Amino acid sequence: MKKERFEWIHSWCDYTERNDLPRVLLIGDSITHGYQTKVRELLAGKYLVDYIATSYSVDCVFYNQLISAFAADSKYDVIHFNHGLHGGHMTTEVYASGMDALTASLSRIGKVILVTSTKTYNPGTDTPTDFHTKVVERNAALIPLAEKYGCTIDDLYAVSASLPLSAYSPDGTHFAEDGYTALAKAVAESILAL
Repeated sequence: MKKERFEWIHSWCDYTERNDLPRVLLIGDSITHGYQTKVRELLAGKYLVDYIATSYSVDCVFYNQLISAFAADSKYDVIHFNHGLHGGHMTTEVYASGMDALTASLSRIGKVILVTSTKTYNPGTDTPTDFHTKVVERNAALIPLAEKYGCTIDDLYAVSASLPLSAYSPDGTHFAEDGYTALAKAVAESILAL
């Protein structure tokens, strides 16, 4: 396990005293943090939406404890699990093993949607980052996990790849408002379809 220069955690739980609607948990990174408010708006009146976003990676003991404890703290009907843009030190095999263990755990709590990571560009260009190869490999590693645990896949990589560069922020990894809107729409649709 190797940490990044800065590690962070953001979370929010909606109307924790209520149980009159199904509850969804969004798990992810800064991309999830960017679309979670719009997902909440799109699912208003149908689902209560909580989220936890962090930079920690799946080979980190703390990450596994954090996600497992957070997911067990409320009754979640659907868990939308997006992890892949952090932990650049991990091989695809280590990533897949970590995702396997967490998917197994989360599948005992609620229905899991595995999420492909979004495309990343070098800032100000239309060329993918060096990390892009890992993103593609990690996304492919989700397919056997989905089959193993009976999960669906929300292909946010395809959504991001279809967006114009103007939908990205200048850093080439995060998104402008219209990019996050497109991602949120796909996330909400995948939850409603499930």
